[in-house]
Amino acid sequence: MASPANIPSLLAILLCDRVIVEQGTGKKTLVGIFEDLWSAAEPTTAQIGFFARMTDLEGQYVFAIKIVRIAAEGEIVVGDAKLGAGQPITDRLLSLDIAVNAPVAFPNFGKYEFQLFANDMYIGRAVLNFRKQEAPQP
Repeated sequence: MASPANIPSLLAILLCDRVIVEQGTGKKTLVGIFEDLWSAAEPTTAQIGFFARMTDLEGQYVFAIKIVRIAAEGEIVVGDAKLGAGQPITDRLLSLDIAVNAPVAFPNFGKYEFQLFANDMYIGRAVLNFRKQEAPQP
């Protein structure tokens, strides 16, 4: 039986309008980094770019991203995604990037956490504030 994978060290989680991955080099460009999303009405759907960088990985991993609304009545999961395991990671000095672009539905105004898990273990989060945009006064 293989030894369990160690817990990765999270370097960054960022939310943006779009993550662009350059063909050939694999370089990532994050366009429009933000933590506030404004809308005149709820619910709304927005294209969200999710970027995470980790290091100190060794072993086989399945990553998951959960989108959770933080409210007075507790946490409400509004979305989740699992990312395949791929090849085992053997060099703990290398970094691993996760870059995802996806539409996300936000049912109500409030705080949302984009939580990252590795093998069902919580690694970290990015917080998004979904806010009401007031109409300009004439």
